[in-house]
Amino acid sequence: MKRFGMAALLILSAFAQGGPKFDVASVKLTAHGRTADGWSRSWIEQSTPGRLVGQNASMMECLRWAFEVKDYQVIGPNWLNADEASYDIEAKAPPETTHADMHKMMQALLAERFQLAFHREQRMLPSYELVVGKNGHKMTPSTKTDNNQSSRGGHVTCTGISMQQWAYQLSRFTKLPVFDVTGLTGNFDFKLDYEGDNKEEGMPSLFTALQEQLGLKLESAKRPVDVLVIDHVERIPSGN
Repeated sequence: MKRFGMAALLILSAFAQGGPKFDVASVKLTAHGRTADGWSRSWIEQSTPGRLVGQNASMMECLRWAFEVKDYQVIGPNWLNADEASYDIEAKAPPETTHADMHKMMQALLAERFQLAFHREQRMLPSYELVVGKNGHKMTPSTKTDNNQSSRGGHVTCTGISMQQWAYQLSRFTKLPVFDVTGLTGNFDFKLDYEGDNKEEGMPSLFTALQEQLGLKLESAKRPVDVLVIDHVERIPSGN
């Protein structure tokens, strides 16, 4: 075994000694299947009570689900999002297992099969603050009881979404923390069209689209953020 720091060893030991674990689990290395235009399909979810299923899930997706964190809260090796390090996972626990314990079981699974070791700390990170533009926002107050957000490339449709939820979605687009300081309450419906990761020709940048289409702005800031620092994790899972 490679040499780890003392904190990492303590974390691995804690996982090994106790805490909830899945009754049975299968973890297999797979590869991101991508369409001709570069799209891939992957997920990890609690599909039914006591059953966790992951398909084509990257290590970053596994960590996000296990620890309920966002991408920017995970500090680790560059390969966490790599296509060649993706996994099919099926794990089972008693149907009455709580959602909180399912997350703990996933943490234990990562420690057992991938030798995951980590520590937590707070860091000052480059961030954005979501604010209302000088001429006010251009979104429609929502009458929807459920919130929904769908996106393909740079084409986003939101219904019944709060500004706090929208700030979280923006953090996924910008890859940086986004904090809602708009002061807006309630939920909104809107569409947003921007160039996306593929730099769609003729489309505005995310920052320009936010101002022109929604009347919102992203302003640069630095904020303290709780992060998960990955001290060690293997690419290849141990045997089932």
